[in-house]
Amino acid sequence: MTIKNINLEHNNNDVHVIEFNNVKHQTVGDISKFFTKNKTDVLVITKQNKPYYVLTSTDIIDALVAHYDNIEISMYIDKNPKKVITINENETVFEAYRLMRSYKIHHLIVVNDNGDFSSVINFYDFASYLTEIALKDEMTGLYNKRFFEFILDRYKTEDIEIGIIFIDLDNFKKINDAFGHIFGDKVLKSVANIIKKSIRDIDYAFRFGGDEFVILIFSDYDVLKKVAKRIKEKILQTAIEGVKAECSIGYAHYPTDSNNLEEVLHLADKRMYEDKRRD
Repeated sequence: MTIKNINLEHNNNDVHVIEFNNVKHQTVGDISKFFTKNKTDVLVITKQNKPYYVLTSTDIIDALVAHYDNIEISMYIDKNPKKVITINENETVFEAYRLMRSYKIHHLIVVNDNGDFSSVINFYDFASYLTEIALKDEMTGLYNKRFFEFILDRYKTEDIEIGIIFIDLDNFKKINDAFGHIFGDKVLKSVANIIKKSIRDIDYAFRFGGDEFVILIFSDYDVLKKVAKRIKEKILQTAIEGVKAECSIGYAHYPTDSNNLEEVLHLADKRMYEDKRRD
């Protein structure tokens, strides 16, 4: 995934951008007041919209300690040359992460193909984003199997009601063979959207792999049953460019079906295959 396809632009709180001509005659003391007033952490100085210099709050503190208060910024820059680290917006998010780690910087300037300033990535927000995408299926936006295993392990010791729903698309291979993988991806995304709209924010939906999905619902047995029924009906009723997906669903409930969450998981899987055989 490229940088320009993600929403990680700074939120204008700790990063500001200013043209060199508008700041070159200001003193370090003036800039220090600007940092304080605007709660700025990073000031990106540009020349004709191209990144020219980066001032951090640490730079300002060091300059004040060195009694540079009355030195103009243009002179300060001449005395303290610094390489400006940038990355093209078409680069991958992983390359951006590598650069930030390599140069040990907290903010990375993003430029377009012309070298013009585009945005700024904050390392901490970026790390959180990378953590999230590591736990999500890129195509559907649902959580992945790795995160499912983490969540399941987390709730093994919790004394709360949990419902597990397994969903498998019965005719997905036929759809892929007949219409191609791009169309098959549309089907998966459509099913994922149905699932998302059918559960609450406190529940979890996962793409378990291929054409199989799993849902964790924090509810009693009756609600679990209604949600499972509603999802199956919606999937069967939805046509993507005239093509309908067929599915099998199995569900089980903790502690109604078992006091062991692992057993509830296997029971939901077993019931899904029983539903498949009935169809």
